[in-house]
Amino acid sequence: MDTILRTTSLFPLAALSLASLLVVASSTQAATIQGFGALKFGMTPAEVAALKDCSSQTECLYDILGKNRYFTLGYGSVQDGSDVPTSSEATQTTLSHIDIEMGTYTQEWFLEVFEALAAQYSLQHHPTDDESALFREGRSQELVMGFAEGFVLLKVVRRPFGNIIMHVVYQDAVHAKAQRRAWAAAPVP
Repeated sequence: MDTILRTTSLFPLAALSLASLLVVASSTQAATIQGFGALKFGMTPAEVAALKDCSSQTECLYDILGKNRYFTLGYGSVQDGSDVPTSSEATQTTLSHIDIEMGTYTQEWFLEVFEALAAQYSLQHHPTDDESALFREGRSQELVMGFAEGFVLLKVVRRPFGNIIMHVVYQDAVHAKAQRRAWAAAPVP
């Protein structure tokens, strides 16, 4: 994987641009990521289902880069901005993850998506050599690259039948913080 990441600088960022798709106030401030398009973190399932491009509270279909892309939405409970729920607080389930299936993995497609994200966000986490080896050997089912302090992830996922797909995931502040903690707690080889 490190070889793939190092070679990205050799490929120009073709005509692909996710910039028009991403919802950020400033590319330098990860905390301003609020969602994707009309989908905003904190929306209730009913608010999401009412959107034109969403057929349900959990699945939406948007045209991205000339192809229909499926969005799978995740919901979490949040108490007035706190990431630690207490039993006495009333919880409301709200949108916390937006997972965009980007299609079948090819090295060229990976590099295009990676470069587009890297142009928008700073890279905070890339797989270690050990993580890459586990994925190549089939002992791990996904590799995760993290951008914008964990708010944006690029995942390469091996499905049960062996085909490999890519996902771009946007997550709210609570989940981005948990992602950063997980990266910090990972053993250093």
